[in-house]
Amino acid sequence: MQLIFIDDSGQERPRRDHLGELVSVGAVMFPEDQMVVYSRAIDQLRSEIGMPDGEEFKWKPFKGSWLANSGGEVVKGARRRMLEIAGQCGVRTAVVIWDRGRADWDKKEVATTILGYLYERIERELQTTDERGVVIADVPGGGSKDHAKWLSEALDLTTVGTAYVKPDRVVMPIVTAPSDHVPHLQLADLVTAATTAAIAGLPNGLELVELLKPLARRNAYGRIGGSGLALVPRDPLIDLYFWVLGETDYHKNGIAYAIGPTDSPFSQPGRLFQNHDGLPTPESKRPGGV
Repeated sequence: MQLIFIDDSGQERPRRDHLGELVSVGAVMFPEDQMVVYSRAIDQLRSEIGMPDGEEFKWKPFKGSWLANSGGEVVKGARRRMLEIAGQCGVRTAVVIWDRGRADWDKKEVATTILGYLYERIERELQTTDERGVVIADVPGGGSKDHAKWLSEALDLTTVGTAYVKPDRVVMPIVTAPSDHVPHLQLADLVTAATTAAIAGLPNGLELVELLKPLARRNAYGRIGGSGLALVPRDPLIDLYFWVLGETDYHKNGIAYAIGPTDSPFSQPGRLFQNHDGLPTPESKRPGGV
């Protein structure tokens, strides 16, 4: 059995050229026997940094909270340690990011669509490990009416599935829980937000890429692109798998496609990042983003 925790995130103003507002959702997938191990390690981390009871790790700490006032180095160190603990616990992750600058759908419609894409990756991971799973989401923003609507829409995934996967491995409807009581949901917040920030070209995300990569699920060819990280729409953004992850090919239907810079002085039509990462200098043209 695996316990899967999901949360959403976004970036309104990416630093990379060509990107519009980013909307994202991500999952962290825990082996059942590592749930308590992770919780105890996080409790130890909280004790080490003096974090008070009742406060949660958040990518964007609440104004006036202990975490917001603790200083940048404490926050950076805690983020890195959380990802290291996740790696030690065998956690696998998947994040789906939608660029509204390329496909300007209504945000609620985007959120529903990318949740379906994420669900497909959860089902495929469970097929790979030959396990069953339960999915727990952070309580959606808004009131009880919005919460009920979200649960109703999510129910379709676990009863009908999508065009590409059937609900064979997730054993019950997606349930919700408040993240302040669940450290595993706080990790989902970190993974989703940090990955989105890295794609957006923000330093606080780019500096975590080398800790995020070992957690991300991979396809049969060992690649994260399209598997542990999915960018939508794919073709205009495909070369970001090179600039952020350092991958030099993308696999589709068993065929490998080269991504990243070419000897040609011209990018292929629609390939916005083929020969440049879109970042201001001096960060630009640096594979891996860090």
